[in-house]
Amino acid sequence: IEEPMKQFEANQNVLAGKDAKKIIKMYNKIARTLVAFEFTWYKAWVQSIDNAKTGLQATLIIRHPDDNKLYVNFDRDIFQLIREAKCLGRMGIEIPESAKIALMQEEKFKTFYTQLNWALTEYDRIVAEVIPVTAMILRPHFKDMEWKLRPGMTTLTWTSLNIDPYINHVCSGLKKLQELVSCINDIIENRIEKNLKVVSKALLVDLPEDSSFTVSDFVVMQQSHIAGQSRLLQGKNMEIENAVTDLIRHITTYHFESQTETVPEKDSTKLRNHYNHFMYQALLYSAKNSMNMLKKRIGSRKGTNIINASKPFFEVDVQLIPPFVSLSPSLDEIQQCINKSAQAVLSCYKEIVDWGYKSLTEENRATHTFFTRITKDIELVKVALLLTGCVQGIRKTVAEYLDSFKQYDWLWKNDKDAACDEFLKTNPSLESYEAK
Repeated sequence: IEEPMKQFEANQNVLAGKDAKKIIKMYNKIARTLVAFEFTWYKAWVQSIDNAKTGLQATLIIRHPDDNKLYVNFDRDIFQLIREAKCLGRMGIEIPESAKIALMQEEKFKTFYTQLNWALTEYDRIVAEVIPVTAMILRPHFKDMEWKLRPGMTTLTWTSLNIDPYINHVCSGLKKLQELVSCINDIIENRIEKNLKVVSKALLVDLPEDSSFTVSDFVVMQQSHIAGQSRLLQGKNMEIENAVTDLIRHITTYHFESQTETVPEKDSTKLRNHYNHFMYQALLYSAKNSMNMLKKRIGSRKGTNIINASKPFFEVDVQLIPPFVSLSPSLDEIQQCINKSAQAVLSCYKEIVDWGYKSLTEENRATHTFFTRITKDIELVKVALLLTGCVQGIRKTVAEYLDSFKQYDWLWKNDKDAACDEFLKTNPSLESYEAK
C-alpha cells in the first residue's frame, strides 16, 4: 500500500481533494494494523526459537517402539527455524542471536543428519544380506555393532562436540561388518552350495542310450566309472568341509569391541552339523538318482515309440542246448551283474570320509565314512530292493519267447534215423516226401 501513496504525494493536487483525508486516514489505519500484525508474529517467532532449539538436546539415534528399528532422531523444527531465519534475514529483519547460532550450524547439522541416515540405512542393508542359516551365529557381531551405535542413543546430542569421531567409528565398524558378511556369503555361495549341487547331480552309473553291452563289459565299465566319480565326490566332500571350517574361523576370529560378546561353541557346531547334513542329503540324492537311472534304463519298455526308444542295454544270445532253448547269459547272470553294479554304487561311499575324521589314519577313517549313514536310509533301501528284482518283470516275456521255439523241438528231440525208417515203412509217394 506504500507505492500508490508515494505516487499521490508526488502529485499534490490529488491529496488536495475532499476525499483525500478519508484515504489518508484509511491508509494510516491499515498500515498501523499491518505493522502491529508483523510485530506480533515476529515476537511470537522470537519466543518460539528457544522452543525449537530444545530439539538439539535430543539424542542422535532412537529406536522406534513399533518396528524396533533405529532412526535418526533429528527434530524437523530446527530445519524450519533455520529456513525462517534465512528468509527473514533477506527481508532485512533483525535475527536474534539464538537463531543466528542455529543458522551458522546449518551445514554441520545437515552433514551429520545425512551421514547418520546413511549409516543406519547401510546397517539395515547389511542385516538384510545375511543368509538365514548364519543369522544365529552372527547375532554377537550385530550386538557388537549396536554397542558401537549406543553412545548416539544414550549420551550424544546434536550440540555434542565429538559427533564426528563417533560417526567415523560407526562407519569403520560397518565396513568391517560388511566385509565379514560378504566373505561369509561368498564362501557359502561359491564354495559350499555350488559344490553341493555338483555332488547331488553326480551320476554313479554310465548308461549310454545308444549302445548295448555284454554282461562282463558292463560290470567293468561301471566299476571304472564309479572309481572316477568316487574320487570326484571325495574331492568335493573335502572342499565343502574345508569351506565350512573357513566359514566358522572367519566368524569366530572376528574382533569384538564389546568385551561381553563371543561366538558360542554350540552355534558353531550347529552350523557345521547343518552343512554336514546337506552333504549327506546331496550324496543320498546322487545314490538314489543313480540307482533309479539304472533301473529305468534296464527295465523292459513295451510299446515305446520306436523313434525315441533306446537301444537294448544287454546283448543276449538265444542258444540251443538240447533238450532246451535258453538265454546266454541267463537272466540270473544279468540280475547278478546289476546287483554287482548296485553294490559298486553304494561301496563308492566307503571312500567318502565323514567330517572331522580327516586327520585319522587310513584304517580308522574307514569306519567314519558316509557309507553307514547312507545305507540306513529307508528310501534308498527300497530303490535297491526294486533294482535287485528289476529283471523279474521280464522273466515271463522271455519264457514266452523261448516257448515259441517248442514247435521245432522235434528237430533235436527225435532221432533222425528212427524217424526216417518209420516214415519209409508207410510206403510214401513223391507228394508225401514233399509234404513231410
